[in-house]
Amino acid sequence: MFNNFGVHIASIFRKAEEERYELRHPYVGTEHLLLAILSNDKDMILYLREYGLTYDKFRKELNIVVGNASKNSDINLYTPLLKRVINNALENAKENNNGIVTTKHLILSILEEGEGIAIRLLVSMNIDIDSIYDDLNKNNKLTNKKLELYETGIPLNDTIDFDECVVGRDKEIDLIIETLLRKKKNNPILIGDAGVGKTAIVEELVRRIERKEVPDILFNTKIVALEMGSLVSGTKYRGEFEEKLTKIIKELEQNSNVILFIDEIHSMVNAGGAEGAITAGDIFKPALARGKIKCIGATTTNEYQKFFSGDKALMRRFEIINVEEPNQSETKDILLKVKNEYENHHKVIIPDNIIEKVIYYSDKFITTKKNPDKAIDFLDSICSKVKTNNNYNLEKKNLYQKLESLKKAKKVCVKNNDYDKALEIYSEEIDINKKIKNFNDSRKQTIKENDIINVLENKTNMIFTKTKLNFLDNIKKSIQKDLYGVDKYVDNIITLIQENLLNKIGFLKVYLEGEAYLGKSTIVKIIAENFPRCNFIKIDLKEYRSSCDINKLIGTTQGYIGYNDAHIFSKLKNDNFSIILFDNYNCAHPNIKELIKSILKEKIITDNKGDKIYFNNTFIFITDDIEKNNKVGFNNKITENKYNELYDLVDSVIKLNNLNKETLINYLESKNVINKDKILKESEYEKYNYKNVGKLIKEHMLINN
Repeated sequence: MFNNFGVHIASIFRKAEEERYELRHPYVGTEHLLLAILSNDKDMILYLREYGLTYDKFRKELNIVVGNASKNSDINLYTPLLKRVINNALENAKENNNGIVTTKHLILSILEEGEGIAIRLLVSMNIDIDSIYDDLNKNNKLTNKKLELYETGIPLNDTIDFDECVVGRDKEIDLIIETLLRKKKNNPILIGDAGVGKTAIVEELVRRIERKEVPDILFNTKIVALEMGSLVSGTKYRGEFEEKLTKIIKELEQNSNVILFIDEIHSMVNAGGAEGAITAGDIFKPALARGKIKCIGATTTNEYQKFFSGDKALMRRFEIINVEEPNQSETKDILLKVKNEYENHHKVIIPDNIIEKVIYYSDKFITTKKNPDKAIDFLDSICSKVKTNNNYNLEKKNLYQKLESLKKAKKVCVKNNDYDKALEIYSEEIDINKKIKNFNDSRKQTIKENDIINVLENKTNMIFTKTKLNFLDNIKKSIQKDLYGVDKYVDNIITLIQENLLNKIGFLKVYLEGEAYLGKSTIVKIIAENFPRCNFIKIDLKEYRSSCDINKLIGTTQGYIGYNDAHIFSKLKNDNFSIILFDNYNCAHPNIKELIKSILKEKIITDNKGDKIYFNNTFIFITDDIEKNNKVGFNNKITENKYNELYDLVDSVIKLNNLNKETLINYLESKNVINKDKILKESEYEKYNYKNVGKLIKEHMLINN
């Protein structure tokens, strides 16, 4: 039944049950509900105080008239009268408040019943019940069933969670209040990246209104959230959308204490805009200009520029309030405030030092989202993972199975009229429930850094645990099948990879230098093939000799064909681990080289649409061929200087030695080649290294077969 009520009303019911338990009464009645309202609802506390009704006075009268029992019950049973009161309140809310029950509905329902302990106590206290009832009905303007606004929108004052809080946004909330109090241009619009907490700021404003922590003029303000989708839905015929929206605007003008909140307000610009029809933005503009309605909007920076920049008149109606991403210190304060909610929900313990680790790793490896959203999501995922891997699940499962079998046995006893046995089983049920409760309270697991790493590995597809790095041994074995004499280079690379992963760095840059056909690209390909769960992006820079080829990497400039097409680095926008091979660096156009250098320096570039592309979760390998037998002295000097800057930008420079006779002989012996002298002569290995060796080995095998 209680699924039909919002968070605030549900907390009222819980408080009523607590009042019943503290007073040691056998049933939850209207008197306990009224006590809960008098202690939990600030609006009603102030309102009923004017009639001489307060929590302390009512509870004192209740103790005198009813008293306390010697024993208490753990079971909350509602009286038939209270059930009737709740059902009547729900029916009234369906008629005049879109089904959302408020404390006003509950009090009116108690007074309409005209009986029960609550009414008797009010009469004995000489409270003017008739005046309260008439006044509440007269001031029921906001819940009028004729209001289209409440059929379409959601009143946040009755639906948000009042137990939550927002940290570090006092400046933005104060700016919203200042804007709302202005005579003109009193419509604030929150602009910021997705996940920085724009909607949460508006919800905190609602909480402050309910707590009376705003200027007097905003005390009775109601904020209603409106979605453009709910406006458009159901408008099948031409003109229905415009009529519906115009009606809502008139209602807002008549109810000056109602403020409209439109999340994703950029959707308003084109909403309802069929051919020959005006949009929601066109209808709103005159009302916003007159200052008769107040509207709070929220959108991202990109969407504001994309949709609002084309409608200067609509832009002028709003006062921009920028919402920046909180820094690490502010994010830490936010997580410390909300961690109790996640501890209670997941039944875990979150130490304060774990909060710092969560923020550190989310900032370092999760780049597609913004704080505090990404840090909170990451913390939630960690708690959920720990809860899933709970080692005590089997014991809990046995308790629940035993509880179910007792319930079935009790039903059989009741069916057979064996009530004594049913009562015994019911006592066992109570014991099992207590064990389950004690079990949950005593078996709370503490979040550890290993839990963070496990979730991080799943999110990024990287591996940071030493026991999971066995695949590095397979890399060396796979390379030895195709190349010979490169063990020391491979060992260096594997050591670099292992240190990077164990130290949780995530960004590796290796420069492989040597003459052509020594297997530089092959080494990187084999590493990528044996690396679990990674994207392999090979970019052959021989195909990037022109300055225009940079569009293949970061996208085409706006206005040109292919602007909306995906580019090569699009895969990196999902935070998935990638291995990137920039092959034949010396062949690239200077503009491409400068882009690569920028990646190595900053770990970030901007694509054609202004989106940031992060390389935090990438291993970058660059191969470069050194020209052989270059006899021009000054050219040698230029070549050496050209590479110095790149040397400084990478983690390691690995120079592969040329193929010599001894290495080639050993390689041919590993392939069981008999006529080695012929291949040594025909391969011209001193000039071409491994280029012709593979082809000659295949020919040799065919001849022998």
